[in-house]
Amino acid sequence: MIPAPLLQFTDVRTRAFNGQTLIGIKHTAKTKSGLAVTTTWVDMPPEDVERLIKKLQDTLAELTPE
Repeated sequence: MIPAPLLQFTDVRTRAFNGQTLIGIKHTAKTKSGLAVTTTWVDMPPEDVERLIKKLQDTLAELTPE
């Protein structure tokens, strides 16, 4: 099994493309040995970002003991 990179932080940007607003997300990460991991921007329309946020919130709620 390959260890997952350690997330350092996430950059967020907004831009217009063909008249549509897109929200971009790019992660900065490093391996356990400290080597930088190259990532690319993932641009999504606002509706997709809302679904992503909802999915993350639902996942966090499942992890939290009640």
